[in-house]
Amino acid sequence: MVLSSGVCSADNYVGGIPLTSAHSGTVSGGVYCDSYYGMGDQEAKASNTIEKTFTVPDNANVEWAMLLTNVYCGHMQNNYQGKAKVDFNGKNLGTETLNVPYTYSYNGGNGHVQVNDHVNRVTSDYMMYYDVTGLVKAGKNTAVVKTDPLDSSFDGRIRLVTLVVAYNDGSKKTIWYQVNRGHDADSYYSDDEMNENYIGSTAFQAALPEGSSLTDSKLTLVYQASSDGAYAFNGNALSSGTPQGTFSGSNTWDVKDSLKSSGTNTLTYDRTASFYKNVLGILTAEYTTSSSGDSTDDTPADNTTDNGSAGDTTDDISSDNTTNDTSSDNTTSDVPAGNTTNDTPADNTTDAKSSADLGVQAIKVSHNSAAKAWKNLVNTVNVTVINNGPEKAGSFALELYSEGFLLESKPINGLANGATEAVEFVWKPEDAKNYTLRAVVVPGSTINDANATNNELSKTQEVMHNGYIGDKPLETYLHGTVKGNIIYDYGNSSYVKVSSGDVYTAAHSLSLPEGAIVKYARLYNFWTWSATGSSGVIPSMSLDFAGSSLTPEAEYADQKGWGQYDYPTGTWAYNVTGLVSGSGNYITTVKNTNSDAENSFCIDGIALLVVYEDASGKETQYWINEGCDAVSTMSSSGGLTPDEATVKIAFEGDSIDLGNVDNARLWTTVQSGGHEGIALKFNEMSISGVYDSTPSSNLDIDEARDVTSYLLSQNNEAQIIAPSVTDNSGDYMIPSSAILAVSYKSGTTDDTNVTDDTNVTNDTNVTDDTNVTDGTNVTDDTNVTDDTNVTNDTNVTDGTNVTDGTNVTIDTNVTIDTNVTIDTNVTDNTNVTDDRNMKDDTNVTLKVNIIPVISLTVSPDSLDFGTVSPGTPSESLPLALKNNGGISIKVTAEVHDQENGPFATGLLLDQNIWSNYSKVLAAESAETSQAQLDLPLNYSSTGQFQGTLSLWAEAA
Repeated sequence: MVLSSGVCSADNYVGGIPLTSAHSGTVSGGVYCDSYYGMGDQEAKASNTIEKTFTVPDNANVEWAMLLTNVYCGHMQNNYQGKAKVDFNGKNLGTETLNVPYTYSYNGGNGHVQVNDHVNRVTSDYMMYYDVTGLVKAGKNTAVVKTDPLDSSFDGRIRLVTLVVAYNDGSKKTIWYQVNRGHDADSYYSDDEMNENYIGSTAFQAALPEGSSLTDSKLTLVYQASSDGAYAFNGNALSSGTPQGTFSGSNTWDVKDSLKSSGTNTLTYDRTASFYKNVLGILTAEYTTSSSGDSTDDTPADNTTDNGSAGDTTDDISSDNTTNDTSSDNTTSDVPAGNTTNDTPADNTTDAKSSADLGVQAIKVSHNSAAKAWKNLVNTVNVTVINNGPEKAGSFALELYSEGFLLESKPINGLANGATEAVEFVWKPEDAKNYTLRAVVVPGSTINDANATNNELSKTQEVMHNGYIGDKPLETYLHGTVKGNIIYDYGNSSYVKVSSGDVYTAAHSLSLPEGAIVKYARLYNFWTWSATGSSGVIPSMSLDFAGSSLTPEAEYADQKGWGQYDYPTGTWAYNVTGLVSGSGNYITTVKNTNSDAENSFCIDGIALLVVYEDASGKETQYWINEGCDAVSTMSSSGGLTPDEATVKIAFEGDSIDLGNVDNARLWTTVQSGGHEGIALKFNEMSISGVYDSTPSSNLDIDEARDVTSYLLSQNNEAQIIAPSVTDNSGDYMIPSSAILAVSYKSGTTDDTNVTDDTNVTNDTNVTDDTNVTDGTNVTDDTNVTDDTNVTNDTNVTDGTNVTDGTNVTIDTNVTIDTNVTIDTNVTDNTNVTDDRNMKDDTNVTLKVNIIPVISLTVSPDSLDFGTVSPGTPSESLPLALKNNGGISIKVTAEVHDQENGPFATGLLLDQNIWSNYSKVLAAESAETSQAQLDLPLNYSSTGQFQGTLSLWAEAA
């Protein structure tokens, strides 16, 4: 008989190996299968040994046997390293080194990793399989699997040990069988991230002799999952059971009534929980024939389909075939029955047209591998066409329509009989709505396509707006010039969750130069994760600053707009100019005024911006830009690229006198920064690594970066660019503020106005009784320069001090008729006054570094516990705590999770439930705590979860 097996595609997100035939044949005894189903009885991250005894029937004469085992490494992608030693009946089958990383297909992986010819890895599991035909014996057989970690993260627990034996027993029975092996995963990722409901399938090619009578048929399946799958055999639903192990089990069904005695028998399987794997399928069919009583050898020939093993002595042709590949329906050699002349199809009697049935098989829409279509972004539409034959098709066209309008027509230069071809179109829809896409095959003039019913296919495609694109540039709130400077201060603000009725407090300590006058002051409230229960909402909050209740002058917000965790984030700006009078402490309080107990929002921080005038300062042009643009390139963000997740910041307006620039500084604020892959561009400057969680990852501020060398005279632009998903999994971030300050050298900027009616009087006298101290020369070639602003009608009179850098303006002639000694100069910084002696001024610079009373930093800012099974603790992950303040603090914990979520249920800190966590840190000291997730055996929720851990610090 001819043996083959159909192959279907695996889960397109995580990958996998679909089940295909490992062996088939006929025997007189049967197919034995037994397993050890493990994990709950083993210790994670330790050496484990499992010994399993298999009892094969006493009178078995082994025809073929395979031992299969699966070992859990502890993470679906990371390379946690270990080894496994597999022995069977005292013989070592292999000592395998398990040390390869795994990459999801969605992220560019190959669908599985082949470690060697008998070991592969799919997600968190290594599968090992061995031919043990020569080692199996009737009666008891023992397999021993031992694992050892090679690093501290390797889990090493053994999920499964299975023995399959096909055997003869001398009886007169005849049993056909096929064993299919694979490592096929089915995850919720493909549904959630790609909009694809993967249903796996495997094919068994039965070939019972014509005229035989089926007496029995069994189907056995071995799987890995915490919940059994959903199954159908040849379209008939099969019952599901309960896993025998923590994460593995098997089913056996009677399928006699569904079996096809010849041709393809198909088993389909689908997950019922978050994750499922199918590893082994065995189909048997016992039958009788009219010659069953003949005294022939009762051991039918064995057919092997796995790599053409040496035991395969047949030519894959059943002994029941008495003709030489010539169907009884054929009346002439190689001529189809409908043809009346040799080699000439009946339809081709008048021209050279080929007979081909062209069809549109599928339309798939994606955006950079995510099965989504986004508004105003370039999406990909893949259309698969098929030639159902019977002949090769010549050239034809494939057209794609959107809402009835032709997008593009592409030529296809022929397609072989039975072949398919995927044709790629680009599509940039302008609206968020449901679109109808229609693909149409247009056969060429050389094709006779008698079946036009499959020439077109339509698909309804949802198009959404992806809020994670860079679509909200930071806008210029204020642009101007000041003789003075800028302060941008975040005080002691920190990331805090604010629940209903809670109050958040932040303090800013300002130090302005003596005599400075506040020109503008602005307060920024950076907030995020605002929700009532699991629904995102704009927050309800009140804010007091310096004792005054304020409402925002500007409100900026952004939101993902689709999928899970669709929570808004924002920047609210308040005008506090009249409330900031100078140096001092300024207190901000924010209260959550939403009365719903399930409502909360988080504050990333509070920043205070002050623009002040200072007579001793420099002329400074400034641009203050603000906003809120949430962008993300993480794998859960819909396939966005760094170019699509770029936030632009334009500094437009007055020109800059580049020749007179002293320095240019740029401040940028990114909520939820803390990723070294984030790039900052300013004109031709492009750097990474600037967003390094300073002062925190929640409010990442790059302060006063020198951009002088990259400054343009007009239209400067900054960009903040999210990293690629391949760079440490991409990042989610919210650029929220940018300040550009350009300071000039001594003198004025180009836009300084000197009015026409400036008067410099000519009666300024330096009197005879002026005392000039030793070393001061007074001469008659004193220059009055031309680049100083002197306001309307300003008189320079007796007693006026002429100080450093003070000059008198444009082409004004000043006649001096004072009696002054010839060749004497009045030097810079010398005051020449009536009846006064010149004095030296000595300045003492004062500096101090004031640390906050309470300040706690924690790293890292995220914890990934990987894949966790209830009853088995995750690995421990370190949390580094640092007290940056001046007093001892007590640290406590709070978990923000969904109702009955895994983190609220089982997060341990230093081996205690999080609610009992307490740690005291001395001033300016650091300690490390350990975090672990330990869920009880009866925990029923499955899937992927996210939560937040807040650590609170108070005086000890």
